[in-house]
Amino acid sequence: MASVDIPAGLEKAIDEEVGEEKVYKNKSELIRDAIRRLLEDKGRLNNRKLSDEIVQNIKEAKESENWNNWEEVKNSQ
Repeated sequence: MASVDIPAGLEKAIDEEVGEEKVYKNKSELIRDAIRRLLEDKGRLNNRKLSDEIVQNIKEAKESENWNNWEEVKNSQ
């Protein structure tokens, strides 16, 4: 099994979360949960970036001449 050097403060915080009557029964469980949360946060961040890009593209399209043509096509259907 691989080992990792952990700063003393972090080791203490981990030990406070792990135990028989604590949230996590062992360190592996805590680490899996932490990684899951990081991946979820990364997914939300990526979705936010995409959303911001879409909003920016719509804004740029509205400011261009093509927006009026799109509105005409949309309204004619």
